[in-house]
Formats: sequence, structure tokens, C-alpha cells
Amino acid sequence: MKYSLFTPSVMTLALCVAFSTQANSATPEATPALKSALADNGLLTDITIAGDTIVAVGERGHVIYSEDGTNWQQANVPVNVLLTSVSFKNESLGFATGHDATLLRTNDAGRNWEIVNYQPELDKPLLSVGVSGDYAVAVGAYGLYWQSNDAGNTWTASFHDELLIEDDRLFLEEIKEYEPENYESEKQFLLPHFNNVLVGEDTWYMVGEAGFYATSSNQGEDWEIKETEYFGSYFSIGGNSEQLMLAGLRGNAFLTDVSLQQWQPLPVPVPATINSMAQLDGVTYLFANSGNVFTVSGNQVSQKLFADGKAVMAGVVFKQRLILATEAGIKSVELSDLPK
Repeated sequence: MKYSLFTPSVMTLALCVAFSTQANSATPEATPALKSALADNGLLTDITIAGDTIVAVGERGHVIYSEDGTNWQQANVPVNVLLTSVSFKNESLGFATGHDATLLRTNDAGRNWEIVNYQPELDKPLLSVGVSGDYAVAVGAYGLYWQSNDAGNTWTASFHDELLIEDDRLFLEEIKEYEPENYESEKQFLLPHFNNVLVGEDTWYMVGEAGFYATSSNQGEDWEIKETEYFGSYFSIGGNSEQLMLAGLRGNAFLTDVSLQQWQPLPVPVPATINSMAQLDGVTYLFANSGNVFTVSGNQVSQKLFADGKAVMAGVVFKQRLILATEAGIKSVELSDLPK
């Protein structure tokens, strides 16, 4: 389920605020997630693989894990907010994001989690976390942007004013000069929602609301807005050094050759909002609302529809199956059962 601000369905001027992965006395007291026998049947928003373990996150701070995709256990999580994204550096070290600007860390493949950041007073969700090498980036609503350059040991929150529209940037410059006491409050809601971040080896990517798409070629120090000729929200970006794909609101999806940056629309068969994607061996799977999974091979798109119509939020390929995080919990489908 994406954040309600930017989907109708069932989400360099540096601030230089650095913090460690250990909770401190300034961290508000959080309520741990309750253990539930139905955790694998509730709303799950993201899923990934850490070594031999599948890890999924979702509502009420639920994190579940499995080594076979069938039997699931619930992790120990120190917050009970909606979790939105999960990503791992390796088979043991991973991060999860959530509402109340929640950022969590695990060192044991998702069995136990600790708070890196938790700010209910901020009333903004972190929506996506990406990891590559020692770099990790967490992004969210109204331009929330936190980055670690040391494998998540310390994090810095930044306000990337280069991503503001020109009028807003000039407005902030005036406020900073003539009303500096109002600067921090005025800048809180000017940047768009950053819905998804992809941390590549050489180039990093972010997508968000109102056609927002930006890249960084210097490990997140600076970002540059790119045009895509689409002005609806993007919720997912994926690809490799040669080809990129954007996907989002009402089934809009676009494919480009990285060297050309000329986006071509994909013929998605129904206008279902695409929440995320997974890629394997030249095939891309798009996970969408209303029970849809789309398979993209080349420029061709086929559809798998679940009869219950529940939103499919994310998925991973595991032992020739797609293991799906959905509005109604974990689902599984054999790759051979998907239309070509």
C-alpha cells in the first residue's frame, strides 16, 4: 500500500544532521510490534531476499521471514508503524523504512531489528531504502533524504535544494536572507515526495510524484532532474547499465536505453497502478493494484490477474516461484504459470 498522499489505492544545501544507528535518549519511546499468527496474511508492502532468507515488511511493524517461501516467522521489531520498504547490503545487514520517519537496521537477516531513527512528531514517512556497497539511501515524503556512506553506521539528513522548482528555490533564498527564523519551517513541504530510490554502481536514481525523476553521478552529493514527458507519480524504477524502466500511476510504464534517455511507453494491458518491479534474466515483473502482475519481455507485456483483486505490492523470484507481498499477505505463483 502506497502512502495516501500520492496514490488513490490501498506513498546542495545540506541540513547536515548526523546520527548513529544506536537509539539515544532523544529518541521517542516506541511501542514494539505485537506478535500475530496472521502476520503473513495482513498487508505487506515490500519483500526482498537476504542470502537464503526471504524478508517481508508491512503493517503494524510486522516483519516476517522464511527460508522456503512457505513457512513464515515474525521478527522482533521495536516499532508498530506501517513499514514501507526493505533492502539488504548482504546476507545479514539490512534496513527498513516506515511511517513516522522510521528507519530500522538488522544484523541477522531480519530476525531482530533496532531503531536508527523514529520521529512521530515529524509526521512524514520514509518510503524507500536502497543499498549498494557501503552506500545506503532512505527517501520519503516531502523530500526526506538520509544517506549513509559507511554501511549504515552513521547517517546524514540532507535537504537537496537543487531539486526544487526555480520559484521555490528563489523563495527559500529570500526567506533565508530576510527571515532566517522561518527558513526551517518554510522548507519542510516544498520538495516532492521521493517514492523510490535505486542506488547503482555509477549512477543513482530517484522517482516520485508529478513525474519526478532525478539522477546522481557523484554518490548522492548532487542530484539533477531529468525530463520524461509524463507528469503522474512514479513509484518504481529498475534496470541496469544499459536499460531503465519507470512505472507508476494508472499503469504507466516506460522503457529507455540508458545512453539515449528517450522514454518509450510500454503497452500495459490495464490501468492498474504499478507499485514496484523485480528483474531477472532479462524479464521484468511489475506488481500492481487490483491483483495484477505484469510480465515484461522486450517490449511485450502480459498479465496475470489474481481473482481476489488485492493489490500486489512487491515480489521476489525464489526457486522458480514469484513470492509476492500483497494487500492480503504472502502469495506464491510458479513462474511457469505466468503468461509469456
